[in-house]
Amino acid sequence: MMSIFGHSVPRVLRQKACPALMAAALCSMPVAASANNEGTKAARIGITGEGGITYAAPEATRSARAMPGLDTMLASGDATDRRLEWFYEARGYEPVWSKGKGVISPAGARALIAAIEGVEAHALAPRRYDIAGLQAALKRPWDAAAEREYTRAYLKLARDLGSGVLEPRRLSRNIDVEPARPDPDELLARLGATREIDRLLTGLAPQTADYQALVAEYARLTALADEPDVWGPQVAKGATLRIGERSARVVALRARLRVMGDYASDAVTADEATVVAAADVTADVPIDTGGPDDRRFDEALETAVKRFQARHGLNEDGVVGPATLDALNTPPSVRARQLAVNLERARWNNGRMRGARIVTNLPDYKVRVYRADETVRYESRVVIGKYRHQTVEFSHEMDHMVVNPTWFVPNSIAVNEILPKLQEDPGYLASKNMRLVGADAEMIEWEFVTPATFPGRVRQRPGPGNALGKVKFMFPNRHAIYLHDTPQKRLFKRDHRAYSHGCVRVETPDEFAKVLLEGQVDDPAASFEAWVKRGRERYVELDRKLPVHLIYRTAWRDGQGTVQFRRDVYRRDALVADALEKLGARLPQG
Repeated sequence: MMSIFGHSVPRVLRQKACPALMAAALCSMPVAASANNEGTKAARIGITGEGGITYAAPEATRSARAMPGLDTMLASGDATDRRLEWFYEARGYEPVWSKGKGVISPAGARALIAAIEGVEAHALAPRRYDIAGLQAALKRPWDAAAEREYTRAYLKLARDLGSGVLEPRRLSRNIDVEPARPDPDELLARLGATREIDRLLTGLAPQTADYQALVAEYARLTALADEPDVWGPQVAKGATLRIGERSARVVALRARLRVMGDYASDAVTADEATVVAAADVTADVPIDTGGPDDRRFDEALETAVKRFQARHGLNEDGVVGPATLDALNTPPSVRARQLAVNLERARWNNGRMRGARIVTNLPDYKVRVYRADETVRYESRVVIGKYRHQTVEFSHEMDHMVVNPTWFVPNSIAVNEILPKLQEDPGYLASKNMRLVGADAEMIEWEFVTPATFPGRVRQRPGPGNALGKVKFMFPNRHAIYLHDTPQKRLFKRDHRAYSHGCVRVETPDEFAKVLLEGQVDDPAASFEAWVKRGRERYVELDRKLPVHLIYRTAWRDGQGTVQFRRDVYRRDALVADALEKLGARLPQG
């Protein structure tokens, strides 16, 4: 509250006063100013010709340790300074970082310096917080300028560590993510209330197991980034490697997996165990076994390959094909750069990824339903959009499903994909259970139709061949993206599954529907099956509406504590990495 001629005026009036309300308040005040508390002065108020109000805030009751000149400096500053003004006014302009009278408070100020020096561990840049200026301020008598700059640096650091340094939507139209920025007033309140600034600063970054694991792995791989062969020579390109193969490439494969930690150094194959047993029973007769055959792709190596595939989202078949070989030969510098990017992404969603929710991680090609206790209730493979039809990152709320859905074909698909087929076969629509809405398809000479003159809209009726399958799961959004079934099941068997026009196809939609209907109907599976058998389109409003997050994480910690890596299917890692570097971050070069 501020005092005007002895009357208290709410803070909100100082920020954006309603002229009529303020004028009425002024008219009711006595003309003479009442005595102010010692150390304060009356506000200066004037009415402008436009009916607006100009005023100068009075000094609050000042602390005996008030920082000289701080009030004047903040009052004439920018929006951030005005926010600081409210904070410091409430504490009588007593400094946070100083003991007053030009004496620095070493613990707090040096804790902030240490925190800023440590931001490189989070893939951020110390220079963003004017580290040089803050360090220089420690070498001179403390003044209002130093106090202000330290608090401003604290706010910027807290914002960046708590919700990310970038504005995601500026990177790409396919990244529709708005980080939940921390409230500056709350951050200032915490600063003013604590006696342990170092502890406050330590808690600014996400305090999740995922984030902490990425920080640790980033430090480890950054240390290896300048040694491209630290994992051993790359496995040469060639034919697919599988159990039973014997070649020099197998030797390189085994060595690389051993250094990466996927191949147990004490692993013993069945063949080796037989040799060891034979030697035991004939110990008095030397047997030349020749030792383990590193050139042979054996069971132990197959197990190691499967372990590697599991943490890279590949089919766990123990076979080294092109996708597995590409992941195996990725150097530590590239992985470290991936981690830097995903630290930033984790900050964007800090505080969001908790409680019951649906999460589709696009590079992982998986959808998961989480319970409130963070355990996974449901998981399924998915197919996402092609590179030229990218699935957007965003969050919304799932509120209904449509059983036996009608598919209203997007115009882009109608003119680019269906029109050429109609020009070859005028009966194409009928063969696919489709019809043209707004025109008679049989009366049109399709060979003369162009994309610009395509008549009407194409609609596909419910049925076995419907592109949306048996059900679609809806969270209405401006991107027209949803999850749905599909008749094209073969695509789910592939390592990389980016084949749709932007929506997300689910491999096991029946199970997904059952999970969403739990608690809403007595027998979710039987109810869903009955609705499907009726063959009619049916809207089902969900009693339990769940948050839906379509995220893009190419590195994260799983529930078992393993750091997972995925292929950057849409090349968005480069967008984030480049933006971080433009802000001064020093990232490993891949």
